[in-house]
Amino acid sequence: MQGVLYVSHGSRYADATAEATAFLEAVKEQVNLPLQEICFLELASPNMMQGIANLVAQGATSIAIIPVLLLQAGHYYHDIPQVIAQQRALYPAVSFSYGQPLGVQDRIIQILAERIDQAVAERRPDMKVLLIGRGSSNPQTVMDIETIVCS
Repeated sequence: MQGVLYVSHGSRYADATAEATAFLEAVKEQVNLPLQEICFLELASPNMMQGIANLVAQGATSIAIIPVLLLQAGHYYHDIPQVIAQQRALYPAVSFSYGQPLGVQDRIIQILAERIDQAVAERRPDMKVLLIGRGSSNPQTVMDIETIVCS
């Protein structure tokens, strides 16, 4: 049976974790699969191992890991694949697939532009917007941020 594991970053703030959970509960309603779990990489629970264990306990024989991350960076390239490798060894009868992060898409860029419009009282020609990201040594992540800036 197919299962889906949504992997969000996690936060030390309960409100942020609740917001992520509410968002993903709304996503789950749009996905026509009975086995769906939400987990967090860090700072909140359940973690990935618990999420996978929950799906397996419900009968999942195939699990799609969906990273709920904006860009491909360290968590995407290292942390999540490391857990998947550990869980493959623990559950050899379960197949795992790994999806893409949200990525740079016109819809996300439009939402960012709308948030800027909401935050800015008056647009002026000399106005600048500072886009802050945690950063990454991955060249694709840097290119994605530049794409957002130039859009």
